Amino acid sequence: MPGQRRSDCAVIPKGFTKEQADKAEAMEAALLAESEGTGARPQAVSSAAADCQVYWPAPYEVCGAIRDKYNEIGGPNSFLLYPTSNELTNPDGHGKRSVFQNGPIYWSADSGAHPVVNHFFAAWQRKGWEAGPLGYPTSDEIVNPDNIGRRQYFQGGTVYWRLNEAYYVTGAVRDKWGETGWEGGWLGYPTSDEVQLPDGQGRMNRFEHGVIYWSPDTGAHPVTSSVLDQWSRAGFEASAYGYPTADPITHPAGIQEQQFQHDRIYSSGLTVPVASGVSLSLGVPSAGPLQPETVPDGVVLNGPGFNARFQRVADDGSFEVSLVRLDNSAPASLDLLFGAPAGYSLRATPQRVELVDSAGTVVAGIGLPLGFDSTGAAVPVQASFEGNRLRLQLGNSTAFPIEFPAIAARGGTLDQWWSTGIQQRSVCENEPYDCYRVRNARGPAYNLSKNAFPEATETDDNRIDAARHCIWNGLMTEGANRGFAERMAAAHERDGRANPDWTHNAELMDEYNNKTGVQVGLRNEGAPAAIESTCLQYGREARIVPEPETIDLSNPYGIDLIALRHP
Repeated sequence: MPGQRRSDCAVIPKGFTKEQADKAEAMEAALLAESEGTGARPQAVSSAAADCQVYWPAPYEVCGAIRDKYNEIGGPNSFLLYPTSNELTNPDGHGKRSVFQNGPIYWSADSGAHPVVNHFFAAWQRKGWEAGPLGYPTSDEIVNPDNIGRRQYFQGGTVYWRLNEAYYVTGAVRDKWGETGWEGGWLGYPTSDEVQLPDGQGRMNRFEHGVIYWSPDTGAHPVTSSVLDQWSRAGFEASAYGYPTADPITHPAGIQEQQFQHDRIYSSGLTVPVASGVSLSLGVPSAGPLQPETVPDGVVLNGPGFNARFQRVADDGSFEVSLVRLDNSAPASLDLLFGAPAGYSLRATPQRVELVDSAGTVVAGIGLPLGFDSTGAAVPVQASFEGNRLRLQLGNSTAFPIEFPAIAARGGTLDQWWSTGIQQRSVCENEPYDCYRVRNARGPAYNLSKNAFPEATETDDNRIDAARHCIWNGLMTEGANRGFAERMAAAHERDGRANPDWTHNAELMDEYNNKTGVQVGLRNEGAPAAIESTCLQYGREARIVPEPETIDLSNPYGIDLIALRHP
């Protein structure tokens, strides 16, 4: 009666009008009258003949199994809040749904009634709701074992949610993901819906730490880590490798092996770090199996008549790649495969292959190798680069083994290695035997000086840099000879002038310290450890000379080091 309705004496929840509240009260009265006409008790509104219920002040009926699910989760006090529609028939003519303020409840005879809300609803919606590949929901949301993510089952797959993103996984890809441990396994959560591939046959899902690819001919297999970087750079399943035909195999020291339709990829496990989550990786494609083994600070991949050695040479991530022909059964050409995440490009120059960021900055690379036989004689090598594959035509000699070494390093240190600096490379090409013997002298120079002066910054004008130049030149003098060390040091300084941070005073400081290193090497012939310890002591006692031109730069005695500033 006017003036005596519930809306006249009760607070109407926000979002509803008095007209809606009064309509809802009238609908409740009609359902009650109908139920009383059947002999049911007045309070048993939910058992009305129409099997429906109204939730004041929302003027909508919620019926049957949907109503039961709604009441089960708390009705208007649940996360769904109040209904915003009557029960609706879905386009298939069989299922039903009711819409609530925070999402719908869907029902079908085969799946039951379940709410689908928020990101789960968005993931389901973009695949066509119940008419899409997922079909109807078969469960409510379920909290995952990590107590962070959630999942919801559908007739055609499962939607997983974490950190405000929800994606579905289904079929053979879902089964393979389950074998890896679901979201708690090494692949982590899905980061994409299932994607149909351009060939119209295959399917794939991306995950936090890899992908799973499926085709009817190859089945479902994960690809991850540096093998994924290398395979993706080649063109994924459309590349010369095709689809994966086996799961990845991880060998000791991080070597990864994976078989594809047309080749295998072996990834060394060593990478040049560029930024957080970004690195340059190198692998070896092979038609047949290779035998991996570990060596100090690295790994070796052994094949018929050859091996590929990857060995760390400095703590900054730099490592040597050396292709070795052991005898005449070795193939005339060997390939290296490059890998890096999206957003970076690869390009070749006459001296090296470079990894370049979106701003055009060289962030990492590997020098093209030089060749040396067991006598130290130079052996020719020709390089060609296409896509992400470096093909090396290796020259021959009767003096086995024949080594073809190169250095992979970050962009800031690329020109500090003999194999990548243009001027240094020229010295090596003219004096291959001496160059080969001392090619890795920079590694201990870098590591020892950095560890000895942890308070020093990574600049080119303090005592860490002074000690590094001393050790490097001392080891080159001891390993080769004075003349070679002096020519290589001079070439290094010429290469350094291309660095935007180069200064004249820093070059003068280096030249002084290089001369000290040569003298230390001469005084400690056959004792590399003494060279290292002497240079470190000189570094601790280094004179601070901000203007090197004010001192005798001929450095006739080679018994000290200078620096432009303190650490």
